[in-house]
Amino acid sequence: MTSLFKNILRASVIVPAIAVWVPAFAADTWQVKADDSDIKFSGTQLGADFEGAFDKFTAEIVFSPDDLAGSKVSVLIDIASVDTENADRDSQIISADWFDVAQWPTARFETKSFREIGPGQYEAVADLTIRDVTKEVVLPFNLEIEGNEADAEGTLVIKRTDFGVGQGQWSDTSQVGDEVTIRIDIDATR
Repeated sequence: MTSLFKNILRASVIVPAIAVWVPAFAADTWQVKADDSDIKFSGTQLGADFEGAFDKFTAEIVFSPDDLAGSKVSVLIDIASVDTENADRDSQIISADWFDVAQWPTARFETKSFREIGPGQYEAVADLTIRDVTKEVVLPFNLEIEGNEADAEGTLVIKRTDFGVGQGQWSDTSQVGDEVTIRIDIDATR
């Protein structure tokens, strides 16, 4: 047997053995538990704090702490599902001066990358699109995974006027504050 043939034969045995031995990390697909998950927000109106939530949203989550580069999250929020426990405010929020749901019925959060910042703590760099305006945002979040269950909680502060939310007289931030705090609490299973 020639030495070239022996080397080829040896390589054909070693390479598959290495492929079996090296663990393959792949991001897991997660399903959101809608009844246990929330996207809430808070702001100020005439100097008083108010809170609300978007009751309907869908999420595609592929995530693993061992494969952040292969992880991706896409969330689509139904703006018309807004609930601030004030019917007048809710009807204003979906109007043309605010979110204009007739033209832009959804908001989108699409991750670009993830970074671990501590044990169980991460940052998601994402594009947030509201009223057809896209801005890059950074969402810090805590993640707890136990078996096939995961809970992610995070907070993001944005300026509504950066996205054109509040047209005309409502672009003045003296009546409705510019900063809006968005809080997520997502429970999911894989």
